[in-house]
Formats: sequence, structure tokens, C-alpha cells
Amino acid sequence: MNLNIANHLLPRLNASVKGFTDLVLAVAGKEPAAKSVSTAANDSKGSAAHCKTSLLSVIESQIIPRLLDAHQGPALLAVAAPDAPVVPATSQDMQDFTTACLAADSQAVFTQVDFLRGKGLSVQTIFLEVITPAARHLGDLWKEDQLDFTVVAQGLLRMHHAMRHLGYESHDGPQIAGDVRRIMLASAPGSQHILGLAMVSEFFRGDGWQVVVEISTTETALLTAVAHEWFDVVGLSVGLVEQLPNIPELIARLKKASRNPHTFVVLGGPALLDSANHAMALGADGISVNAAEAVNLAGDLLKTK
Repeated sequence: MNLNIANHLLPRLNASVKGFTDLVLAVAGKEPAAKSVSTAANDSKGSAAHCKTSLLSVIESQIIPRLLDAHQGPALLAVAAPDAPVVPATSQDMQDFTTACLAADSQAVFTQVDFLRGKGLSVQTIFLEVITPAARHLGDLWKEDQLDFTVVAQGLLRMHHAMRHLGYESHDGPQIAGDVRRIMLASAPGSQHILGLAMVSEFFRGDGWQVVVEISTTETALLTAVAHEWFDVVGLSVGLVEQLPNIPELIARLKKASRNPHTFVVLGGPALLDSANHAMALGADGISVNAAEAVNLAGDLLKTK
């Protein structure tokens, strides 16, 4: 198979995915291709409904379960003193933590976590009774149109930072190849497209893949993720054309750090809409800006192993 096959996928965008692409372009500050006002309105409504379903699905099926698993890690179990009194979290603690995650000050979430620890809450309690319901609360606010997805994405990213502040790193994922195909979806450092990743993850899950959405966008976090778990494919969303010059080096580092020595890396996102971009020149194994066809691309890549 020609590993650059995805460069030819753009002309075959179907209507629903094209609607999503237009939505992402709008968020990125770019204008989508011209279309009638009525068609654009209908596409936006359909895309918005699909966006909500996808993001809520990721929160419920991926982010929250990983939070619930966090308290079982040995590092966290070692934090609590055996005879320490159990101090429960209150609903106000959850509300205050959520507010901190949405604050303009990026350090507010750490201050709030330290405050909760100072009150006597164990790390396990913070994970189970504060961070986990806060993630669900953000999903509810999104579902009720009280927050837009960019704000929700920021809140989830801050929760992820809080997890790391508490000393949690995921080591529970598969360490070797298994029967189920696994993909990590992430934004390239410098952009944050959790909503887009959430939608793409739905396509992969529908095809039987196990999907991990890495919501942290630092290079260190991405390298740590691929080093700790086995992934057959890594999918990177690139939001800005200005990021493209750094992509080849990032991909090289991801492949070098990966627990799977034969990990495939595929690219997508608004920055790749220009069909002049070539996968091999960027160090990738393929490019697709179409979620449905990205699933086919990833599957075809695995057949070349």
C-alpha cells in the first residue's frame, strides 16, 4: 500500500464530516468553503448535536473511567496514611474545583487541589468525589448549552493537569500487542482540538478500535503516553499551518519513545486541508482530514505490517 494514500482522500469528504470540518475551521479562525445560508445552518445544527454526543461519550467512556482507575495506582495508595481519618468531599468542593478549572488563572486548579489536601481529603477522595463528578458536571453544562466546547476543553485539560499534580501517571494500559487494535488520538503541541478528537474517536470505536484520547498537548505528555502504553496507531490533529515545520521532529520522537517499535502515525486537522501536504515529507505514515476514511487508512496501515 502507498503510505501517502490519505493525500487523495480530501475530495471524497461526505456531507456530515464536511460539516464537522467546517465547524473546526470556524473555531480555528478560518472560513469554510462558501455554501448557502440554509445549508450551512442545517449542517451547523447537525454538527453541533453530533459534537455534544461525541464529547459526552468521551467524558463518560474514557476520561471518567481513567480517573476512577487512578486511585488504584501504587503511587496514590502510598500517599494516604493508614490511620488517617476519612474526610469526605462536599458538593461545594466539587463546584469550587470546577470553577478553578475554568478560571483564567491556570494555577487556580493547583491552588484548589492543595486546599483540598490541606482540608484532609485523601488523593483517592479527590479523584473519586471531586474530579470525577466535576468532569461529569462539565459534560452536563455542555449538554445544557451553558458552556461552549472550547471552555469545556479547557476545563478537562485543567483536570488532567490536576491529576498529574497529584502524582498520577497511567501505567495500566496494555504493554504488548493484543487482539484489539489500539489508537491514541491527540492534538499536536500548540493546538487543542478535544472536540474534534472526540468526534474522530467515535468513528474508531464504532469500527471496534480501543481509543485513548490524550487531552494534554505538551510534547512531554505525548511521549510519556506512547512510552507507557501499547498503541498500534497514533493520530495527531494539527490545527495551525505554522505547526507543520515541527511535525517531522515530533513524529520521530514519538516513534522513538513508543513502546510499540512499529507504531504508525497519521495526521489530520485543519492544517492538513491543503492537499499539497504529503505524509512522507512530514514523517507521517498517512494523512486524512476525513474521520470515516481515517479509520480505513489506519486499518490499511496495520495490514502492511
